[in-house]
Amino acid sequence: MENIDKIYSSVVNSSYGLSMGAIWQHICIACSEFSDDYLFKKNVFFDVLARLLNENKIKLAANGTFWSGTIEEQLEILQTAWPQYPSDDEDDDLDDYGMWFLVKAPAGVVWLTSDGRELWT
Repeated sequence: MENIDKIYSSVVNSSYGLSMGAIWQHICIACSEFSDDYLFKKNVFFDVLARLLNENKIKLAANGTFWSGTIEEQLEILQTAWPQYPSDDEDDDLDDYGMWFLVKAPAGVVWLTSDGRELWT
């Protein structure tokens, strides 16, 4: 879809080297041009992560260790952990401070540079 490609390009350029929470925030901003629907933004988020993983631009990691398994398995773990929306638990907040990304997300993003370096977030 052309809109997803536009969002992907925008998000990769604006959030390169930043955390998973920053990727979510950049997606929310980029999606506002097309839809304010929460499920749309969530689907775009997981589509963008899948594309970044498939293109070897990022890896998912926790506690200093890269996740193993297929990309689909890794994304399924994230999707299972994803907070219910809406939630009254401030630790499930995805917007504002993005507490979920800081205190509950099972993994973070490691950006891979073209020269082989890793940018841990």
